[in-house]
Amino acid sequence: MDNPRRIALLPGLALALLMVVSSPAHAQEVDFVASVAGGTGVSMGGGSAGVIAKLSPMTLDIDVGLVFDKDWSMEWTPSIILELGGRISVGVNPSLKRFVKLSESGWASKMSIYGGIGVPFIFAPFTLLGAEAAVGVTYEFFPNFSPVLELHSDVFFAGSDLPEGSVLVKVDFTLGIRYRF
Repeated sequence: MDNPRRIALLPGLALALLMVVSSPAHAQEVDFVASVAGGTGVSMGGGSAGVIAKLSPMTLDIDVGLVFDKDWSMEWTPSIILELGGRISVGVNPSLKRFVKLSESGWASKMSIYGGIGVPFIFAPFTLLGAEAAVGVTYEFFPNFSPVLELHSDVFFAGSDLPEGSVLVKVDFTLGIRYRF
């Protein structure tokens, strides 16, 4: 009977030994990227006369990208959105961006393209909630410094600023600068 008890203790002893011998836990390293970009585009929405298209308000996006453990291919980006034309508004846009370098050598090694998804939320003085898809390009002219050009499309489907049963679609270009810390 002693043998079955000893055998039953082996998995527990193995787990305890694994916990003692395993490498110590370490905190993730976080790097930061700051960017500022401004732009405009076209806004389209439903109205009494059908689909209405007009110039989007001028926007200013202020981003702080978070890069974990030196994986520069993924960036978690909480953003502040400021609409500066027409009714001035403020919002946030948490997003995730995936970067791909065009080459490992030559002039193209300084260029990256990216795609991203986000959840834009305007909260003052009215509310809008939507989804965003974005594509962009950066070129590192100086170490850690690059201009950025982005095309993004937002589809707002909820909020106090939408007529019932309608959506607002925005397609905007932004141009800005990025700095990696």
